[in-house]
Amino acid sequence: MESRSVEELQQIAIDVASFLHQQRADRIRILRVREMLQISSFFILASGRSGRQVRNFGDAVERHLKPLHLPRLGMHGRDDARWFCIDHGEIVLHLFDEESREMYDLDQLWAHAPLIDVDFKALSPLSGSE
Repeated sequence: MESRSVEELQQIAIDVASFLHQQRADRIRILRVREMLQISSFFILASGRSGRQVRNFGDAVERHLKPLHLPRLGMHGRDDARWFCIDHGEIVLHLFDEESREMYDLDQLWAHAPLIDVDFKALSPLSGSE
């Protein structure tokens, strides 16, 4: 298994967040948790408006990441898609419907984690249509 630098991992996380933005995910955040956890470097949080949309986001991200050969260590919650977690080790994707995002409140739980600022309008080809 190839080891990636934190800079490479951050760029992958930004790419995933940008991809989710293009897919119309809401409230996308990248948290740098590397200094707080020994098992992950980045959490990506995003929301969908329905379970179907959350599931579709997760499936689309998996297809998007496939060429990078990131090891997938786990996938939880795909069936009900209220909180769909995809664990790629250094990068963990948390996709929620709005109700679950508020209930589990990972934004507050990890509020002390540095936020990676992403200018989606600068990255996204959709910027002219919003």
